[in-house]
Formats: sequence, C-alpha cells, structure tokens
Amino acid sequence: MFSGYLEQMSSIYDNMDSVLIINEKGYVEYAAFINEDKETIENIGYTGKHLFEVYPNMTPETSSVFQVMKTGEPIIEEMQTQLDYTGNVKTFSCSTYPIGLGDKIIGAISGAVYLDKEGKPSNTTIHRRKEFNTKRDHLYRIDDIITEDEQMDRLKERILRIAAGDSPVMIIGDTGTGKELVAQSVHSHSHRVGGPFISQNCSAIPIGLLESTLFGTSKGAYTGAEDRKGLFELADGGSLFLDELNSMEIGLQGKILKAIEDQQIRRVGDEKIRKINVRIISALNHDPKTLIEEGLMRSDLYYRLGVVQLRLPNLIERKSDIPVLINYFIKSYNRTTGRHISGYSDLALAVMLNHTWPGNIRELRNAVEYGFNISADDILTISDIPDNVIYDSENQSFIPQTEFDDANLHYEQLLTSGHSLTELVESYEEQIIRYIINNSKNTTEAASKLGISRPTLRYKLSKYEIE
Repeated sequence: MFSGYLEQMSSIYDNMDSVLIINEKGYVEYAAFINEDKETIENIGYTGKHLFEVYPNMTPETSSVFQVMKTGEPIIEEMQTQLDYTGNVKTFSCSTYPIGLGDKIIGAISGAVYLDKEGKPSNTTIHRRKEFNTKRDHLYRIDDIITEDEQMDRLKERILRIAAGDSPVMIIGDTGTGKELVAQSVHSHSHRVGGPFISQNCSAIPIGLLESTLFGTSKGAYTGAEDRKGLFELADGGSLFLDELNSMEIGLQGKILKAIEDQQIRRVGDEKIRKINVRIISALNHDPKTLIEEGLMRSDLYYRLGVVQLRLPNLIERKSDIPVLINYFIKSYNRTTGRHISGYSDLALAVMLNHTWPGNIRELRNAVEYGFNISADDILTISDIPDNVIYDSENQSFIPQTEFDDANLHYEQLLTSGHSLTELVESYEEQIIRYIINNSKNTTEAASKLGISRPTLRYKLSKYEIE
C-alpha cells in the first residue's frame, strides 16, 4: 500500500533518514529511522505517541501532516526546524503525502532527510536526484484566497503589485485571518519563486533557541553545538516569513534589524560574516503602534520591516464571504472525507452567518469540520454547530427581531436580575422552538430543522407549553 508513496519520495532523494506514518487522529502508528552504519531500521520511541507529543511546539497550522490530511494535497520538500520531545533540534527536508482509502483520507506518510549546516543531507550516503523539479508548487497562490468581497479583491490586487518588488512586507491581522496564506502568495508571485520559502512562527520556538534557529551555530558555541545553517542562510535567494514577530524578545529584534539592514549574518559563536540575499515577510497579530508603546517591539524594526504593509480584515468585516467560505470548506471536507454533505439547514446557516467569529477564518473552518465529525446526515443542523457559536453572547439574533420584541426577552436584564445561565439558555431555546413551529408545516419539518427527533420535540413543546 505504501510503496507508491515511498517511490514518490525517492524521486527527490535516493534514500531517507526517517519515515513516519500517522493516522487521521494524529497518532504515530509507524516510525522507522534508518541507521546506515548498522544497516538497521530503528524505532526511537515515536510509535504510539501523538504527533504534537513528539513535537511539542507544533500546531495543526504548522504541521504538514495535518495540512495534507485537510487538503488532500501533498506537501513536497518542506524545510522544517523542529524541537522533539527529547530536547533535540533537527533541521530536515520533509515530504508528506495523504493516505486515502476509497474517497476518505485516513492518515499521512512523511519522509524526512536530515540536513547539515549547508542545507545538504547530513547522511553522506543520501544524494539528491538532479532531475527533480525544485519548484514549490504546493505553496499558496493568489487564487487560494477565497473571496467575493470587494475589499479583499483590492487586497489581492495589492499583493500582486507588492510581490513584484523586493521590499520587506509586513502583514498585520488578528489570529486566523490568513497571514500565512498571504505570505506564501507574495512569495509565489515574486521573482524569488524558484528559491526557498522558509516559515518560522517566532512563538513556537523557546526564546533560548530562537537566535540559533535563525542565525545558525558554530561548533563549540555551546555544549553540543555543531556548525549549522540558520533560517536566514537556508532562505538565501528566497523569502523568510517570520510569523508572530511581536513574540520575539527585544534584544533579538535588534540583531534581526542589523541582519536585514546589512544583508549579512554571523552564526552564534562564530566570527565569520556571511552574506545573505533574503526577502523578509513578517506578521503581527496586534496593532504595531500599541506594541511599540508597550515596549514589545522596537520602533526601528517596525519602520524597517513595515515598508510595505498589508492589513487583513477580520471575517466579520467581510461578512459576505462567510457563506462563500462555508461552501468552500464543505466541498473541501466532502472531498477529503468521502462525505456528501450538501450544506446547512436554513436555521443553522442563520446561526453561522450571525456569529461574530472572533477566531476568524480558522474558527469558521473548525466549526465546519466539527459538523462533519458530529453529523450523520447529509445536511448540517443547529445540533451540528459548536456550542460556543450557538451561545455566543455577542451573537445577534438569527430570529427576526420582532419575535424577540414580542417575547420581551432582554438577556442582559435577565442575568442582572438573578436568573441563572440555565434559565437564560432555556428562554433562548423556547424562542427558537416557537419561531420554528410558527414557520413549519408540521412537527416533522420542525424537528428536521432543529436537528432533533419528533419525540424530543414533543417533549419540549409540552415543557414550554407550546401548542
């Protein structure tokens, strides 16, 4: 079953240092580490562990395994620097492929080649195949930004203009607005597209390791240090994306500024100066002026990296895109899970459209994914929506306002007058049921809209004395 995937990996390198097979829940079911000296295949304790236990700083957004299981598309030769649960930091080139069974994705297989200080295979018996096309087709492009919103269309046009230059780009946006997607699009449409795109979340690496990760190390710089390239050198000729730049300590920000200004770096513990040719793309998830005022960001670094700025709107500011994105995610999850869900019921869609989405696109995607995990039907109902979306205190009512005016429901007053959350939720539930009953042909239709059985609906009708 796996020979085809291994054959595809072998089109890049003639061998590999390790192979991991991970199931759809993220647990390592197979781990093989090739020891050429002993001519053996070893398991160093990864099997049975969750991927995020093996790599504690990894997240669903930074994991190529979880990305390919979501999209169904392979990620080829991605450069990564990861800290594993034993405390070892490794830089490797990783190719990851989704594993399918019928129309459903059931896991992923990932092969890695460990890299030395020059970014070449550290195992001298592993060689890169010359005929392999190094173009990174798997990176996001401008067409991957799904929108029908006018301001987002203007933003896409601006990205294309900015990509043509070589100035630093600063992307400003709240969590979940798509900063990595935009960063990759800038690189993919630039003259650097043939070079590497290296991405590093500055909050994902412990402060003590971030400097050596970025600048590299010289042998003897500290106990166990070896000559190794940092991300600046690995990104030479391409783009370096520094996400959550504001999480970087002030002292290191000064060193970053000097490296960018001089286009040269010095590895930790080394005196040799090395020239680099890197375009810096950075991202902030807070307002830069506030960060500067609070002493969390150097003003000179902001002005240097913020030559060109892209501000991403929150999802609530591009509300017309919510149904567009919902349909996109439903089609995507149908493809990767083998399901045939047609969409949300009218009532459920109204809830989704009126949620404030503080987690932005990421929260919306997760809400749709939640529905796919919960629902056994071909249409998603209110019962398939996460509770935090249904009971969002800032959510405007999806029931016509006249219904609430007639019921004289003022939730803030109810809370301040001593009513419990249970009473508040029951009041809300009663109004939903009254509205659905008044707008349905019969109880069968009403139960279907509510996503509950007819006996359950009859019980609730009796409970709230609804005729």
